[in-house]
Parts: sequence; structure tokens; C-alpha cells
Amino acid sequence: MKRTKKVKRMSKTIAVQCGHGVSTDGSWDSGCVYKGHTEAGLMLKITKSAVKYLRGCGIKVISDADHGNNKNMIADVRWANNVGCKLYVSIHCDYSGAPKGVMPLYVSGSGKKLGKCLEKSIKKDLKMRSRGVQKRTDLWELNGTDMTACILETGSIKGDLATLKGKPDTYGKAIAKGICAYLGVAFKDGSKPKPKETYRVRKSFKDSKSQKGAFKNLDNAKECADKYGYSVFNSKGKVVYRGKK
Repeated sequence: MKRTKKVKRMSKTIAVQCGHGVSTDGSWDSGCVYKGHTEAGLMLKITKSAVKYLRGCGIKVISDADHGNNKNMIADVRWANNVGCKLYVSIHCDYSGAPKGVMPLYVSGSGKKLGKCLEKSIKKDLKMRSRGVQKRTDLWELNGTDMTACILETGSIKGDLATLKGKPDTYGKAIAKGICAYLGVAFKDGSKPKPKETYRVRKSFKDSKSQKGAFKNLDNAKECADKYGYSVFNSKGKVVYRGKK
């Protein structure tokens, strides 16, 4: 019998869950394994990164990654449903025999749209190939959720190991960007803008009395340097241009 989804209030909170971890009987479920690397371990770092960036954008997130991936998928889905989350993303990687590439899975039209946003962001930032955004009707995390849902297969644990292991922060950021794109929220990575450079025209950097001007525009500084036959120095005292005598 096909499950009818309940129409519930939608909060502004989203759920971003880490694949595998604690199983329904309380034992540890590592997911797929390859040469000592586990799906649960690799995805925990990526999920934590995604959650960090999403919260930095002002988005409310619930995630089992906050607690070391301590919930099974049934508990994750129940948690998201009870909160009334706006969307649900579960982060996984595929087994060692799978082809390389990211593969978002969906069951609904909105889930497909979310999957495409994730695929686009990941391909752009990580230069990964894609196995396509694919519809699946047999997966609990897609069928059991009362909201837009997507299972993100981040890649093959063997074929994409270098990326999954070596770039968890970049991958998490790409996931956050994709979710922000779907929600229509501006992405902010929290980095401080670089201070504007000041270019000084002097005989030498130490000879401050010889200064003929300080400029924000390098071309203007070069013009002044040519006029006096001086050099242009950046804020660190490095010569970036020598004036024509």
C-alpha cells in the first residue's frame, strides 16, 4: 500500500543527516568500506562541514552529525517529520564497485529540483563527473519523509576516495551552496573580505619622507612613479613597479 504523506506545518528548519552510523538494533553500521575507510566516517566530516556553512548563512539545521552520527535512518526521518522540516538531505557515498561521480536521488518533483541544485554546485566546485539525478521509489529516507527529500550519493568510496577523504570541507561547502541555491538564500562562507591594497610611491620603502603619493589604484600609482622616477611599493614593502626615469 502506498504511503500517503501527511501535510504538516513547515518550519524554517532543514535536516541534513549523515548516512549510516547507528543501526536500528543499536549496533554500529559503517556503511560501505574500502581499504580501512568507511562511509560513515567519511560522510561525517563532509556533513559537519555542510552544516557549518549552512548555519553560517543563517539557516536552522538539525543534524545527527552534531552528535557523532548517533541516529539510524528511521530515527532521522522521524526527527525531521516531528520538527516539520522544510527539506531533508541525507549524505552517503556509494560502494567500491560503483562508477565515479556524484548521484543525487529523489522521488518527488521538488526533490529532483533540489538534486539538480546539489549536482550543479558539486560539479562546479569539485570538478566531479555526475551519474545523473536519478529517481528512486524504494528508499525509506525518500518515502518516509513529509518534506522535500534527497539522498546524495557523493561518489564511489573507491573511485572518488581522493576527493571524499581529502576535501571534506570543500565538499561540505559545495553541498551548502546547492541547498542555499534551492532555498533562494545567499551563500556566505564566513571569510573576511581582503583589505584593499595601498600603493605608495617612494624612492625606497624605508624613506617615507620621499613619498609622492599613496594610491588605491595601481595604475594611478604607476603614473606618479613614472613622473618622479620612483618605485611603487605595496603595503608589505615589496616593489610592484619601477618608474620610468
